Amino acid sequence: MATAVPRHLRPAMDAAAHYNRLMRILIPGSLPPASVAPELAAQVELACPALLACLRRARAEVLSLPIDDTGCTALEAVELRSLGYLAQPGALLGSGLGPLRARIVDPSEHIWIADLSSVAIGREGATLLPPDSLQIDRQESDALYESVAELWTGSGFSALPLEPARWRIWLPHDATPTSISPAAASGRPLADWWPTGDAMRAWRRLANEIQMTWHDHPVNTAREARGLPPVNGLWLYGGAKGWRPATPATPWRIIDLLHQPFAQGAWGDWVAALPALSSALEALPAQTQITLLGEERAVELDTTRSLGWRRLLPGRRDAWKSWWNLPD
Repeated sequence: MATAVPRHLRPAMDAAAHYNRLMRILIPGSLPPASVAPELAAQVELACPALLACLRRARAEVLSLPIDDTGCTALEAVELRSLGYLAQPGALLGSGLGPLRARIVDPSEHIWIADLSSVAIGREGATLLPPDSLQIDRQESDALYESVAELWTGSGFSALPLEPARWRIWLPHDATPTSISPAAASGRPLADWWPTGDAMRAWRRLANEIQMTWHDHPVNTAREARGLPPVNGLWLYGGAKGWRPATPATPWRIIDLLHQPFAQGAWGDWVAALPALSSALEALPAQTQITLLGEERAVELDTTRSLGWRRLLPGRRDAWKSWWNLPD
């Protein structure tokens, strides 16, 4: 009896049929932090036999992708590299997300964008909530934009909505902040990446005015009633010149079953998603490369070249745990 292809994998299967060649699967959230990795490794052995088989037989290459060096998450770094982007001199790799997400390929100007965000104040100071947790729709985004449209006049900055929760931003020519993506900033002290310097003083003032305007906005009142976090800020990032994404040498798709629970630290939900991940992996063709992703590292599994007879040696079956437990 034929196995139905999971809905979230259908684009990947279509790509494989079209290209009829090797395919690459990215699994964000599949490398948990060292503090919980040993316990979750045991759950993988119990609930995700397809992934376990890959871990035991594949060749693994560990890639270190620290956010301070890349300015983006491991997933974003792998995506940028797969599309042929190289960091421009003096800029972080993540700056390429600006023109990529704005869909601008003209290299004549630097492209900045800002995502609507939610800032929470806790014992560690101000932090961004995970972008995936906000669920901002077009109607909310438009209403929030209209409420602050006049604030941009005379500020030296301007904005244009691109899609729900994302605006393009034009900066003064002397403003060149260093930034990281919202997903990379999530959960980290914002003071480390908040724009500083005289050239960005006007941006800090504008951001404060926007925050005050949105504090009691009807959009946030309605969101609170639905149990959603408030939208109370903009996170500015990007800054690279326009560039044209290349067609990846190996077609790739994302299986995002573990992504949200990983970002939220909801490890019970993470474990609950393992059976679905196993089913998704079982539906893939044999010629598949798998890239596991954590917060600041990636592991590329080459299942097309197994460890062969070496996997039968004592201890080899569990060799994957040595890199699974590495700290992010």
